[in-house]
Amino acid sequence: PGQAAKPLLQEPLSQDTPVVVSQAEVAEAVEDMRAQGASVLKQGAEAAHAARQKAEAIRKAGADIAHSSAEFFHHGTEVARANWQHGAEACQRGLHEASEAWRQSAPYLDKGILLTNVIMAMCIGGFVVIGTMLVCTPLKPEHTHHGAVVDRMFWVTQGVYLIAFSIPALVATVQCGVRRNGFENWPAWMRAEIWLGILKFQLGRAVFFIGAGFYIFPVMDNFGLMAKVETWPRVLSYFLGVVSLLSGTFLLIFDVVLSVYVRQAMYGKVEQTESAS
Repeated sequence: PGQAAKPLLQEPLSQDTPVVVSQAEVAEAVEDMRAQGASVLKQGAEAAHAARQKAEAIRKAGADIAHSSAEFFHHGTEVARANWQHGAEACQRGLHEASEAWRQSAPYLDKGILLTNVIMAMCIGGFVVIGTMLVCTPLKPEHTHHGAVVDRMFWVTQGVYLIAFSIPALVATVQCGVRRNGFENWPAWMRAEIWLGILKFQLGRAVFFIGAGFYIFPVMDNFGLMAKVETWPRVLSYFLGVVSLLSGTFLLIFDVVLSVYVRQAMYGKVEQTESAS
């Protein structure tokens, strides 16, 4: 026990010492490698099969989606075509009914438009009366703010403008709206197309009547703050303003707008003999 233990190998193996491996060990190692290779091949085959199944499932899902999309698009196209057809038929039916209603009501509207032009011709005469009063009525001295001459000339100018615009409107209303004639037979030296301007057209006269209504409605009441104005000119101013606004709106809707529809062939134009009856 007191002596040191001796090593098992007295001398180390030299590099030239051969390693002896038995045939059984070699066969066992080859068998292990073959088993591992077979396992790897099996795993690869299973992975490839799973990937193929997944790709097939994705392909089927894509085919189903494409088929569903095609069916949905086809259904949407059919619905849109049916709605378009229904809308076109409804629009055509509405236009036909509106055209028939226009044919039935046009003679009465024609008489109403003629009566409106007659009324407005008389109202324009009232505009001239109002303008004359603005020119001729003196102001109250205590109500002048910028000097008697300046304030007086302001209202004189208002009256002159009102008369100057009313005379061409009266001529155009009587000639085109009441008599329903143009200016072709007028002498060329009168140059009616220049001084009448847009008043030759119903649209221009309708706009003039609406603008004149807004102007004439409060003018005598405001003038009464500066001059001595009796009650009847104020009432006349209110009356002319309301009538002018209503008449201009009526002409704008029933004569101008409907004439546009007639020109676009959306309504059938009534024969002159029928409208005159």
